[in-house]
Amino acid sequence: MKPLLMVKKQGVYGSLQDQGRYGYRAYGIPLSGPMDKISFRVAHNILNNEKDQTSFEMFIGGFEFQALNEGTYVLTGASCHCLLNGSPIEMWKTFQLTKGDILSIKSVNHGSIVYLTPKGGFQTEPILGSKSCLPIVENALNVGSVLYGQPIEPLPYTRGLYGPYRPIFQTALTVRIFKGPHFDLFTEESKQHFLNSPYQFTGGNRMGYYLKGSALQMKSRKDILSEATQYGTIQVPQSGEPIVLMADAQTVGGYPIIATIHEDDLHKVAQMRMFNTIRFALMEE
Repeated sequence: MKPLLMVKKQGVYGSLQDQGRYGYRAYGIPLSGPMDKISFRVAHNILNNEKDQTSFEMFIGGFEFQALNEGTYVLTGASCHCLLNGSPIEMWKTFQLTKGDILSIKSVNHGSIVYLTPKGGFQTEPILGSKSCLPIVENALNVGSVLYGQPIEPLPYTRGLYGPYRPIFQTALTVRIFKGPHFDLFTEESKQHFLNSPYQFTGGNRMGYYLKGSALQMKSRKDILSEATQYGTIQVPQSGEPIVLMADAQTVGGYPIIATIHEDDLHKVAQMRMFNTIRFALMEE
């Protein structure tokens, strides 16, 4: 492996992610992988990387890196202020780093998650067939950590995604949902609130996003058998305020499941910022 970058400043949270750890959910191990699969996949397409390469996923920004070798990179995801040796660089378009260069990921807006991807992807020892970091069993990167890559030549030309095709992350979302196994256990009033009222994102992490809004009530309190969950499952704890399970969520849960978000809309949910709003549109069965 070839040393590519050293972490000079640590941001809110960052981790290496590939497409995920498949085949182990039956053993209680989360899938993990990128929160925003669209921005992740586009990065690797721009660089002509193999399908299952690895990116560095950052929340909100604040990271600074020093280049230890030359390489070709691309930044995708949330709109952010990025600097190369103090000069702005454009996202969604490849750029070159040479030894000693300083790459700074400053303020992030219009979304929350940014992906930094090198030609050939980052390299680390796989665990259970995946290079995705799972924070509950593995330490995240910090100041002084080194990111490794493949010994591969930089691209001799610039590649990128044409401006009109770059995603725009909105502050007020509407996402498609399917009924969950416990949807009909909620009162009619609660179901109407859930489908017709906005909810506000109040925080969370790679395990789950918390929503604030009309409290949801069940027709009667009863024990719920634990059921399988997935990225996009919407659980309702005793507070009545929904939780959206994210990429590192547990594989089984005992809270009532009112709905599941359509897979194609999950990247929008992942990019929500504090106080953004979300509405749910029920898909026809």
